[in-house]
Amino acid sequence: MKKFMLTPNTITNLTSQQQAVVDSIEPTVLVNAVAGSGKTATLMYLATKYKRGIYLAFNKAIVKDVVPKLPLGWTCKTFNAFGLGMVKEHYPYVRVDFNKYNKNGHMHFNSSALAVKHMSMNGNVSYESWKDTCDRFRIGYHYIDDAQDLLVEGQENTRVISGEDMLQYPIDNGWKSEEYDIVLIDECQDLNPQQIAFLSCIPTKRIVFVGDANQAIYGFRGSDPFAIEKIKEDYVPVEYELTESFRCPQEILTTVKHIVPNIFSKKINGVIESLDGNRDIDFPDECFIISRTNSNLVKLAYKFIQDNLHFSIGGTFIAQLKRDLNKVFRGSTSLSEMRENIVGQYEREITKAKGNKWSVSSIENKYDSLLAIINVATSIEDINVFVKNLAIHSDSASCRKLMTIHAAKGLECPTVYFIKPDMCAYFREKSESQWEKQQEDNLYYVACTRALQTLTFVK
Repeated sequence: MKKFMLTPNTITNLTSQQQAVVDSIEPTVLVNAVAGSGKTATLMYLATKYKRGIYLAFNKAIVKDVVPKLPLGWTCKTFNAFGLGMVKEHYPYVRVDFNKYNKNGHMHFNSSALAVKHMSMNGNVSYESWKDTCDRFRIGYHYIDDAQDLLVEGQENTRVISGEDMLQYPIDNGWKSEEYDIVLIDECQDLNPQQIAFLSCIPTKRIVFVGDANQAIYGFRGSDPFAIEKIKEDYVPVEYELTESFRCPQEILTTVKHIVPNIFSKKINGVIESLDGNRDIDFPDECFIISRTNSNLVKLAYKFIQDNLHFSIGGTFIAQLKRDLNKVFRGSTSLSEMRENIVGQYEREITKAKGNKWSVSSIENKYDSLLAIINVATSIEDINVFVKNLAIHSDSASCRKLMTIHAAKGLECPTVYFIKPDMCAYFREKSESQWEKQQEDNLYYVACTRALQTLTFVK
């Protein structure tokens, strides 16, 4: 299939706001773009003006979407992938271990530990364990006879890095990438301080940031809630706005006007409905079912399986759920015993978290999901069957999709069901700081603006 390529001559039907971004010439630009405002298309048109640029994306899903749309000569990567490429220029045999650091930020891997692992009781290198290391590090077996010396050399030349190291190594060492005509930064509201600092490693004539402060929802995992303010402070960019949403009808946008007053749409005839969540709902074959928490999704997934309805749900969510369930299954002979195990583990983990609010929030969400299963199941065997059936739906192609608001970001669907929307308000009330409260507003905004035509609140 021939790749469709935009050129300056194909640029048509841009709004005046989009055209202003495409025509901009300032060295540093910040584009404030509301949900569904065509920011990706605008950036693609801007890209046609440059022979060589890089598009830095927030995640792999964005990369997959953007790559086919970019002009020839352009590169699109996540921050981590781009940083890893720079690291490998200096350390070709680097190995990535995302668990390199424990939760306190301390390294649990070191070369001496690797050496000890391959020593037998008499102090020599164990043949079998060393053979395993050769496999993992792609070292030829003919070196086994020289394993002792090679082990020392390997400690010096083989590095294990984490996701954080992919960016921190270039920053700390002052490494520079090749030069680009322009750098495009998507979803800049979700950048963390390290990613912002990493940009200094990329020589460029221009840098364009695009984001929406009202879609900043990843503060819990390290994103800077004030990333856009930090960008303004460090780069002093010229600002542009994209305030027209092409995704949502005006009727749906009225639900988020209290959060984003300047958002508007020429699209009309959207539908807003409200349903009682305690009653059976006939969910259509194609829809998004979005929730603030996983526990609501667990309950729905259980019901869908009972009713033999096709649906899809994230494989990562299922894997984590299975791991958590395995912990409480141990030694349990009844649902009541499992419930006691869940409560006991919950209290121990809460105590261990020592008041870290983000850890506490994560723990609460996890155990709410476990209790949701216990409360709808009729037996332990019932739970086993549920988990087995759930796994089938992790790779399902069904268009009836269950997802959290965080997972729904960047996606859209004609019909969206927002499960228990008041939970955003509930968590907002529990929040201590203003930026935490703002992120709950942002989650509500993201959920509502996934709908192309119909938005249904399930209360």
